[in-house]
Amino acid sequence: MNTQTAAKPFVVISNPHFAKGYRLGRIWFFHGEAELPVDDRYLIVNIANYCENGLHNDIEWLSERVGFLMGMVSGMWIPES
Repeated sequence: MNTQTAAKPFVVISNPHFAKGYRLGRIWFFHGEAELPVDDRYLIVNIANYCENGLHNDIEWLSERVGFLMGMVSGMWIPES
């Protein structure tokens, strides 16, 4: 007997700006100039830069950028297809 269980998503994406950034991050990871390794330092440095430059005040922009970063990270673990 075969039983299949559906994998639960790491992050449920409901914000359209986050979703756009996530898609772009995955494209960049697989087809762009990904800055490897994509690790915790990569995430922290980028988010800190956004905050230092006052870019955290625009929630739509920040949602897209964080989505982009998460898309880059997901590229390491989730195949392109």
